[in-house]
Amino acid sequence: MVAAIPFAKDDRGRGMRFVGATLVSFLFQQFVVARALAHRDRRKPDDLDAVDALTLSRGLAASIVTAAAFAGPLDRTSYAARIAWPLALAGSTLTDWIDGPLARRRERGPTRLGRILDLELDSWLTLATTFAGTRLGTLHPICLITPSLRYIAMASGIPYEDVHAIGKSDRARNLGITQMTLALASFAPFAGAGTTGLARVVSLILLPIHVVALAAALLRFRRAR
Repeated sequence: MVAAIPFAKDDRGRGMRFVGATLVSFLFQQFVVARALAHRDRRKPDDLDAVDALTLSRGLAASIVTAAAFAGPLDRTSYAARIAWPLALAGSTLTDWIDGPLARRRERGPTRLGRILDLELDSWLTLATTFAGTRLGTLHPICLITPSLRYIAMASGIPYEDVHAIGKSDRARNLGITQMTLALASFAPFAGAGTTGLARVVSLILLPIHVVALAAALLRFRRAR
């Protein structure tokens, strides 16, 4: 992998850890996606096209972000942060903004497969970026709780359809945008101490609010069902 070269240049062990972490992250996200797709309507189209490939690129970006944060020096001015930060930014903005409109413009329109990929890879990228914020930036490790709640719910007895519905809600999307913004601010290579410090404080203040909001949304949804 070309991205592993800076890690292996001065320390072969870092290069090996980078490659290993990338593979583990990629395999885990494939497991999550496969589990989600087990609930899809098999009568609907499930072939991938260029729009889906654009969505899948966020999964690759998330794996590299995770690996860079795990294997690189714990410094937001290091090459690890300079690799992870632009990938996280591009995945959370450019590719996320254009794959939906492109899917709606194609002949068959948005598909169930595309919606599942979009949500799962968005969620994984948010978790990866938050992890990078705790390793390379100023986020407290406890901030990993919020983006991990989805996977805790999936590992429990909660039906995937319920987890998916909550994840697609406006509330969950707004919480995800906030999490991603704070995580990006916490380890931006060019940010000042004031910005990274503010990201840490705000993330800790919002953490219990996010957890309670998501838990309440799930309870209301399950009662309605």
